[in-house]
Amino acid sequence: MLMNNNAKRIEAGFVETDGTRLYYEMMGEGHPLVLIHGGYMDNRMWDDQFVAFAEHYKVVRYDVRGFGKTELPHQAYTDRQDLYNLLTFLGIEKTYLLGLSLGGEIAQGFTLEHPEMVDALILVGAPIGGYPHELMFTEAQLQEQMRRWAVFGKAIQDRDRVAMVDAVMNDATLVPSPQYPAARQRVYEQLSEYSFVWVLDPVSQQQLEPPAYERLSEISVPTLIITGAEDERQLHRSADKQEQDIKGSKRATISETHHMPNMEKPEEFNRIVLDFLAEQDLEATEQQEWEQIINKPTVQQKLLELADEAGKEHEAGKTEEGGFAL
Repeated sequence: MLMNNNAKRIEAGFVETDGTRLYYEMMGEGHPLVLIHGGYMDNRMWDDQFVAFAEHYKVVRYDVRGFGKTELPHQAYTDRQDLYNLLTFLGIEKTYLLGLSLGGEIAQGFTLEHPEMVDALILVGAPIGGYPHELMFTEAQLQEQMRRWAVFGKAIQDRDRVAMVDAVMNDATLVPSPQYPAARQRVYEQLSEYSFVWVLDPVSQQQLEPPAYERLSEISVPTLIITGAEDERQLHRSADKQEQDIKGSKRATISETHHMPNMEKPEEFNRIVLDFLAEQDLEATEQQEWEQIINKPTVQQKLLELADEAGKEHEAGKTEEGGFAL
């Protein structure tokens, strides 16, 4: 058991799941809230949220397979099943899900596979699996993307981790801008520690079928879509599609941020998330209170009496010929 600076208890450990051990940390009490990090990062990208959110919820953050302390063995897997196994191990039957980038894609897919386990969904700069390239990009934009990733692709071929880190750090939108030096330094440190095994020695992953692109309308839980105002255009396009297809979803854009608004403007990000979740808490409380009132024996008896009276009035309204009076 670990302790943070505010003397809160942090439970940390590993969960056996399909050939690997998933590292997780958990803190706080109340309704569960699971944080899922983005690609090339690990659970520490939520440092500005973990303690703050644990003031209100039981918060779980973990290292996705192939990142942080979770290894990537050479066997087929799904991140969705890993998340399911983690929640089952922790005894969590329903949770709020918050995922950024890759983590958002995982949260999205998990909600489609296990809607009964999710009661609110927050997507941050989340791509959509199965989004057709011809709808996402023009030919010129596709060529631009190929040029954008050419240096990173060459570094992968050379298995040059230093060059890979440099390529990510030099990207126009993936990491915090120099406007946020502390956040940028944290990202650089995490990238420098990462093995990049996820791209250097990739493992086959079972994809969601049909893909999320064709099924977003199936998501019925309250959903919040967050984008950094200066994030890449295709992620804004994905957010447009999510907002369009997920009925009742809400949208928030955080100004002057790239792909990691939770690290660039943590106070604003946290306020947006907590305000949204507070709405869900209130609705859940009101529903519980209503159910408690309805299920009281005296109320049940009164409902039966009203139903009986309505039945008698119905019979009285019939004519002698068996028809109904007008």
